[in-house]
Amino acid sequence: MSIEQEFREKVQEYLDNLSRDIKPVLKHLIEYSYPKEVVSLEFEVFVDGFTQGFPVRAFFMDAYNSEHFVYVDDKAQYPSPVDPELLEIEHVYPYELEEQYTSQDDELEPLSVATDELIIWFSRCWREVGGESFKLKANIAPHDNDQVYNLIESKWEER
Repeated sequence: MSIEQEFREKVQEYLDNLSRDIKPVLKHLIEYSYPKEVVSLEFEVFVDGFTQGFPVRAFFMDAYNSEHFVYVDDKAQYPSPVDPELLEIEHVYPYELEEQYTSQDDELEPLSVATDELIIWFSRCWREVGGESFKLKANIAPHDNDQVYNLIESKWEER
């Protein structure tokens, strides 16, 4: 087995351990009644965040591709039943995991591999809690990427 495949499987193990925590969060997002201005949930993966918390954040977008907020007592709030940061954890995996595998293969791109695995895992969790019936658009992608993974149709698309 290649070093990349070993790393990929380790990342999968760490992500699978978070499934129990992310699924209720996703279910709340799927079942929530959003203001009519919200047309899409955009989940951005901040690839440098695997060792510093949870690297995915939710954005609630309007028809002009701008973040939508609701105002309560003149304060902007997210139109969401959950924190847009989704999970409050120390890390997806410890930094030492990346070091362990990159020291064995200096061509390994751990953030790229981890991001690919996260999107597969996130999409699976989304579907398992009813995401395919979500009435708005929903995508996940690495931050500032030209393509997004459509969570409703389970396919990659141009942004």
